[in-house]
Order: sequence, then structure tokens, then C-alpha cells
Amino acid sequence: MSISVLVVEDAPDIRLMLTSFLTGEGMTVHGAATGAELLGRLATLRPDIVLLDINLPDADGIALARELRLGEQCGLIFVTSRDSEADVLSGLDAGGDDYVSKPINLRTLLARIRSVVRRTKEKIVTFDGWILDPVRRELFRPDGSMVKLTSGEFNILVALASHMTQPLSRDFLLDVISNRDPREISEHTVDNLIVRLRRKMQLDGAPAPIATVRGVGYALVPQQL
Repeated sequence: MSISVLVVEDAPDIRLMLTSFLTGEGMTVHGAATGAELLGRLATLRPDIVLLDINLPDADGIALARELRLGEQCGLIFVTSRDSEADVLSGLDAGGDDYVSKPINLRTLLARIRSVVRRTKEKIVTFDGWILDPVRRELFRPDGSMVKLTSGEFNILVALASHMTQPLSRDFLLDVISNRDPREISEHTVDNLIVRLRRKMQLDGAPAPIATVRGVGYALVPQQL
């Protein structure tokens, strides 16, 4: 499957250069010239990686990436003429995986894109035919259909998958969802989320691979990894 790239660059000549080069390398490339266009693209696309200029006409790329938590959704490389140490550190702190300065060496950029996408793909977890993508925040059933999860459900599943077969306490899992409104959290919050997760992960009546470990908490215990 080809790598999907979203190029966010306001300079038409640079955007065209990147689009043409990456398309020639077998990638699927989409373009955007502004922060507003980026938002529109993200409403319909799920790119593997975004190449983001900092100096957009309607937004600061670093601030936009931080606001959208873009680095949590896909790979993110800042491609910009601003190359001070402060800018580089700000970009990486905002969730960027890499930072490329203009003028752009296309072969170097290509290598970095492939490296970032490879690292991103390595984060994908598979078990019993299920596919869990923590970066894109997606869960797929063995038949390929997507399961819609709330933020709390997804965060708990990621925590369980990150400690495969290892029991996690309710307190640990409560910390995982600690960014929720305190008024929504009670001693039964984790239990309720687990119940909902199990219901959504049932297959043809077979129970979800989430076990209750008496006196401890919960564990993800698939039959096959």
C-alpha cells in the first residue's frame, strides 16, 4: 500500500515540486495551502504523514500542530525556512517527528518520510486478527470493519495493549483517563468503560479478550498475538 502524504505549503512552486516528486516515488499526495485547507483535508483524509510549513498565511504551523495534536494522528515533519534551534525544538515539542529546513534536499526528505512512516507503522498492535492503531486512534475488527470507541475506551485499550497479558490495576487505568472531567470520574468509571469495551469487541457471541484479574484489575489476553 502506498504512503499517503498531505503537503501543507503556501508557496505553489514548492507544493507542486513536492507533490510531483513524491507522486513519482509511488506515494499518494494531497496538497493544502493554508491552515483552513489543512482542516478541510483532515475532515476527509487520514494521511500517513503530514509535511507542514510553519509560515502559513492564516496560521502558525507549530501552534496549529499543537492545537490539533497532529503528531498523535499521523507522522509529522515540519518543512520550513525557519531553522533556528528554538524553532526546531518548538516543532519537536509540538509533536513533530522530524524537522527539515529549506532549501529542501528531496532525496533526504524522502528518506525521512519513509523513516517516520516506518516508525509510525511499528506502533500498530495486532492480536487475534484485531488491528489497533494508537497513532490514528483506530480499532479494526478481523473482518476489516472499524469499531467506534470513545476517547476513554480507546485510551484504556491502548494501555492494556501496551502491557499485553499483564494485569493493570483500576488506579493505573484511572490515571490513563485522568484528563476527563473530574465530575465524570468515579470508582466505577473504569469498570463501566471495560463493560462497554467488551460489548463492542464481542465477535459472534465470543467474549472480548479482556480478562478480569481478581484483586488486581484487568488484562488483555488474546489467544494469538
